[in-house]
Amino acid sequence: MPTAVSYPHPVLGNADDVTVGTINPEVTFRATDEIVELNVRNLTTANPTFDTLLAAGSASWAIRVQCARTYFRTEFTTAAQDRDITLNGHDLEGRVDVEITLIAAKAISAHLPTGTHPDYGPTSFDLEPGEVLGIGPAFSFEIDKQFDPLRAPVASFMRISKGEHADGPFRLALEGDFVEVILSQADWTRYAGVKDRVPGVLHVALVLPALSEALRRIAEFSGRRWADRLRAIVEARDVDTTHPLDAAQILLQDPLTRAFDELNAALDREN
Repeated sequence: MPTAVSYPHPVLGNADDVTVGTINPEVTFRATDEIVELNVRNLTTANPTFDTLLAAGSASWAIRVQCARTYFRTEFTTAAQDRDITLNGHDLEGRVDVEITLIAAKAISAHLPTGTHPDYGPTSFDLEPGEVLGIGPAFSFEIDKQFDPLRAPVASFMRISKGEHADGPFRLALEGDFVEVILSQADWTRYAGVKDRVPGVLHVALVLPALSEALRRIAEFSGRRWADRLRAIVEARDVDTTHPLDAAQILLQDPLTRAFDELNAALDREN
């Protein structure tokens, strides 16, 4: 059972707030390099109050999927007892956490679930959409993909994330599992507006210098997941790393040329 949290109203699954019913779904998964399939079954409460709210569309299940290693997070809602979810396999690696809660889908008046603890007395509650009605158990599983150094992209060991600094130059973190390019909050906003429009330019501006520095310091971080993967890629592709900047351009397949072509094509479309 989840650790009890203080809510202003009775919540199923929160200690003994509600003594009738339980949230105990079944979660299984199947993973390949391309997709991850989640199968959630038995989304029920065995409490007449909550099951009635679900049937009426006043409540829904919120299924949150997150992966700390890849910074991926998404959420799905459903009022059904079963839900199948298909995710992009490239978004998930390592430990994946699944959290399931029951939430109000609409405003609910005079809410007092069957089996509410006597300490609440006869008081009923008016709830806003999105408020928590029930807490289910947390699930986690590991996705361990087969690593192919001849096919693996740089994205398999590099991440771009939002930092705490308001502005200024980007920072590079090499201490974790990934080579992490950390943008200022101001640049993160700018990055969000162009990352899908001019990826070649971003390769030159962010990925190329980060990869060059990672290659230069690969021996220093031997044993780190990113360093081991990068070394495997370099060896499999027989890339000379004597000059890290040259090696980075080879691994990224001439990013400057691709950026020029990308920008010229964009400018031609405007004219």
